[in-house]
Amino acid sequence: MNLIETLRAQIRRNCHNPFYLRKLKEAGLKPDDIKTLEDFERIPFMTRAELYEILSNDYGSFMRDDVVRMNLSPSPLGLIPILNTKRDIEAMNRANARAFERAGVTKDDVVMITFGYHIFIAGLMFHGGFEELGAKTIPLGPGSTAQAMEVAEKLKPTVLVANPSFALKLAKEGLEGIRVLIAAGEPFSSVRGYKEKVRRAFGDDITLVDYYGMAECTPVACECKHETGLHVTTDFCYVEVIDPETGERVGEGERGEIVVTHLNKDAMPLQRYRTGDLGILESVECLCGMSLTMPTGVFGRTDEMYKVKGVKIYPSQIPFVLKSFPGLTGKFRLEIDKTDKGTDWLKVVVEGQGDAEQIKARLREALLVTPEVEVVEKLDKEGVEDRRY
Repeated sequence: MNLIETLRAQIRRNCHNPFYLRKLKEAGLKPDDIKTLEDFERIPFMTRAELYEILSNDYGSFMRDDVVRMNLSPSPLGLIPILNTKRDIEAMNRANARAFERAGVTKDDVVMITFGYHIFIAGLMFHGGFEELGAKTIPLGPGSTAQAMEVAEKLKPTVLVANPSFALKLAKEGLEGIRVLIAAGEPFSSVRGYKEKVRRAFGDDITLVDYYGMAECTPVACECKHETGLHVTTDFCYVEVIDPETGERVGEGERGEIVVTHLNKDAMPLQRYRTGDLGILESVECLCGMSLTMPTGVFGRTDEMYKVKGVKIYPSQIPFVLKSFPGLTGKFRLEIDKTDKGTDWLKVVVEGQGDAEQIKARLREALLVTPEVEVVEKLDKEGVEDRRY
């Protein structure tokens, strides 16, 4: 099936759920009316707040007789269930296996996974993909550095799956033999210089793979062995990038909010789901054969936005920039005001040590507007101060 046929089939299945049926009725649509992407974009968005509201009430209408796995995920309302059928798990495992194969992992590799295997989804999710691929998989889970090093000494892993910060810690402890790192759970490629730092720690021959997924939908995107950006898993989900304010699709290469739709999901399917994550979509020519790509993964959240000189500013982008300067603590204050002439004025006060002009240049690239930058030894107050009104 082509994309539209696949989307239409998923929407038809979704309509057995009153929540999704109501969404279509709001737009005056029936599944068979979805003949183009423009038709699909008429379907109202689904928000995290809506999802949390349903799941906080005894799973709402998402529970099905054929659900076989129930993980949990943190939310503002406490832990919420993540539901999967056997078919859902098999589809997720296949999509991950294909992504890991593109990343250069083979059945001959020994994979050590350091994510949790208990109530959260990450450990089992990664594990299923590697087993589908046929790799030898160690379900290490989270724990002490000493334990990880002891297991690595005995079982000689060649692939490490970890938060990038924990991977770096293991490298500094002397972990050897890792040829592929699949990093998730923390900003990685979106932090300038971070990959280079990890590569220096492990050695130049390592392949560094950034991975993007959510408890509600994974995988969404994953780098391949050529490291040309995170390729969207287009056989598993459909991804849009929209203007968070207007809801309109943005152009290729423009930043916006990531919106995800499952393509083959039974339990708890996402349909035009606003993730709140900031990203960019581009078409690239990659030797792996994939095209649709997030060049730097997620680099912020849409939860808080300010307009400065007509440009949308997301304060959540600032920590991604500051993390690339080792002398900074990561603490900052964003000040927005107006000059005597009535034009917007922006200043970022950061804590630690660093070159203000270099920090300013990096912030300009990320925020698309030039701020003033002040570096202080100790910040007395963090947050955002908008004094214009």
